[in-house]
Amino acid sequence: MLSVAIDGPAGVGKSTVSKLLAKKLGWNCLDTGALYRAFTVKCLELNVDFESDISIVEASKKIKIFVKYIGGTQHTFANGKDMTSFLRTEQVDKLVPIISKVKEVRQSIVKLQREIATQENVVVEGRDIGSVVLKDSVNKFFLTASPEIRAKRRFDERTAKGEKVDFLTILTDISKRDKLDTERKTSPLLQAKDAILVDTDNLSIEQVVEKIFENVKV
Repeated sequence: MLSVAIDGPAGVGKSTVSKLLAKKLGWNCLDTGALYRAFTVKCLELNVDFESDISIVEASKKIKIFVKYIGGTQHTFANGKDMTSFLRTEQVDKLVPIISKVKEVRQSIVKLQREIATQENVVVEGRDIGSVVLKDSVNKFFLTASPEIRAKRRFDERTAKGEKVDFLTILTDISKRDKLDTERKTSPLLQAKDAILVDTDNLSIEQVVEKIFENVKV
């Protein structure tokens, strides 16, 4: 099976770019962040203590995450419940970094990602895809953009959905997420040595997709 690994920090546009690229290639797209987010939502339902790694690890033994593609769109389930519509909230934004740094959780979800990538041609996006999950992929890309640009994109996205959000709060959360992602001990955010760097600051989504598409080896 063939794969494209797309990594990058929060708010850089990985999900949108990956979905459009997958459509262009005729493949499915795996949003790995949705897996961690679904786990986070389930932990909220179970009243897990997010300040206790032990509590999170215990919860991981009770939570089963899986993915279904319905009409070409990824739906992410936790213990049989479709969590897709609950994944993108400020509360989940703040809690998912805590979940994603727990080694046992990452090991479980990385295993799931690899299983999916062996079943079909897929575009996989996340923070450790090229460096850890799909190290042997011949198609690796690392997207980057300034924190301010990324905060503006996320602000516009949520405002368009009718959400009341504060730009400075989003910018602060993104900066905190960057610090957590790059400094965590297990699978930190980093550019794989053989990944192509794509600076998206001055590029439209369509331009980013085209730049990656032109470099994909199939």
